[in-house]
Amino acid sequence: MKLRLLLTVLLVCVLCGSALAQDYSFEVPEMELHVTVNPDASVTMKYKITFLCNTDAKPIDIVDIGVPHEDYDIGNMTAHLDGEELATIRRSEYVHPGVEVPLDAPIGSGETGVFEFECTMPNLVHQDTTNKENASLRITPTWFDGDYMTGTTNLAVIVYLPDSIELDEILYQLNQPFDNKLDLDDKKAVAWVFDDTTVDHEHMVGLSFPKREMERVVSQTLLGLVWKWWRESSGVRAGVGVLFLVLFGIFYYRFSGGTGTCLFIPMVIALAIVWAASPALEAIFLPILVPIWYAAEKLAGLKRRDYLPAIESVPGGGIKRGLAVPEAAVILEQPLSRVVTMVFFGMLKKNLVRLVSHDPLEVELVEAYDTSRKLRRKIAKERGTIVRGYEQRFLDALAKRPGVPVAKLDLRDAMKHIVNNTAKRLKGFDLEQTREYYLSIVNKAWQEAKEIGEVEQRTEYVDDNLLWLMLADDYTDGFDTWHRSGYHYRPAWGGGTGGTGAPAPQAPAVGGRTTFGDVAASFAGWSENVSGNLAGSLDPVSLGLARGGGIDLSGVDTVSMDVLNSLAESSGSGGGGGGGGGGCACACAGCACACACAGGGR
Repeated sequence: MKLRLLLTVLLVCVLCGSALAQDYSFEVPEMELHVTVNPDASVTMKYKITFLCNTDAKPIDIVDIGVPHEDYDIGNMTAHLDGEELATIRRSEYVHPGVEVPLDAPIGSGETGVFEFECTMPNLVHQDTTNKENASLRITPTWFDGDYMTGTTNLAVIVYLPDSIELDEILYQLNQPFDNKLDLDDKKAVAWVFDDTTVDHEHMVGLSFPKREMERVVSQTLLGLVWKWWRESSGVRAGVGVLFLVLFGIFYYRFSGGTGTCLFIPMVIALAIVWAASPALEAIFLPILVPIWYAAEKLAGLKRRDYLPAIESVPGGGIKRGLAVPEAAVILEQPLSRVVTMVFFGMLKKNLVRLVSHDPLEVELVEAYDTSRKLRRKIAKERGTIVRGYEQRFLDALAKRPGVPVAKLDLRDAMKHIVNNTAKRLKGFDLEQTREYYLSIVNKAWQEAKEIGEVEQRTEYVDDNLLWLMLADDYTDGFDTWHRSGYHYRPAWGGGTGGTGAPAPQAPAVGGRTTFGDVAASFAGWSENVSGNLAGSLDPVSLGLARGGGIDLSGVDTVSMDVLNSLAESSGSGGGGGGGGGGCACACAGCACACACAGGGR
């Protein structure tokens, strides 16, 4: 019994394998497309296609023909095989846009059949966008799946025009010249001949001709032509779609801080499906993405300033006094690049470092400070100044890489220290009151500076309070106003001579190696340039002081993984289930489209 069952199964599988092995295989030795231009902007298309069914191949029992667009009427279509009219023409299941024609008597293995098909397609003659007096037509014959085809084809495309049109008035397009121009009894014709080609792809041809015999043409603008090209260029849309998805991925992960993958994947799949179905939605995606990206970057930029760690602020706990200006800048969450600029300007003022170059900013340790932190403090005290705790790490960074511009120094440790240490110093105090206190110092400093009219006194005051003045969000406006009025401030540590009421002269060389010049036309311009050069390397996100701007979607990932894990556990704990199902499925996916046009139309 078992042996008989085994033999039966083997016999079924052998028969099934034989059925699967027999598939469509054919040649198209000759193919002609005759196109007649009608006055109402339609064209009449007549195909004459010779099919040869290869030996031992499955009979050709249905033919699919692609048409230029969806606006067709099956009622004006006819089809014949070897002169016998075929009864059925219906919308194709596999070719879009297109129709399928079942063959009442299939073309058997080793046999040849001549298939003829005729239809009238509206709205194919357009206005020529290069000459308002001309009409334009572009068309391609249908084509077939190359997986089922063998051999080559002699292909001819002939377009017929009214007799009143002169042959020399007919112009070709697409860099595809005519092979023949024909002066027939009652009409003119142009022809393209493709010898020994393969009809597994489009053979697009085009022509322009005077529209004087046309009752109408389809209006066509340059924008409309581009849109038409976009709709009909599936390969271009696919490539652009991939690019859009890459850009969208960059935007998404920048905005979500690298989270939300479990949401991103379904979104990408949904976008791909929507774009494939609607060229219009794909076309408008990029213009929509650009402003959204811009707004998200602005939002992310604002959020990147929120780099302070959690502070145990106590409302009513009083004001934390005694902070240095860079520390006050931290609690006011000034951009980190400005905080670093203040640190180095402060060290320049105290003569802990010396200016080497102002663009890019480069400083060097003053003699004797290239030593241990303890000795630095001692030497500074002997010289009548101090080294603050947060400055030590910046000096260490300079000592490790002398001769390197500030923007290229590794300041990560120094920046984390000044931010975190400042936050610790605020513990137990009222953060908002402290912020208001230091802002009041800044406002008072600017008020007093603006009230000083005498140049030397103003310069002395600005030198003493420069960092406080820089702590104002709009400090550059104040310096620029002075600069336009003729007062050019330059800090003494920069190698200049302070402020002047006259055009700034060239300052002497600093240490004999560089000049301070006119500090990039104004102190404000130079200081902002210094801060801007530092910004790229001092992003709070890259320093680990803050998450990226946008929405944190890590919770979505967690929930999604929990759901998947639960499903997996449920599946694993279920009943035994049966083995593999029938082992001899004879499915023929798409076998009816063996002769299908893979595209077609303009």
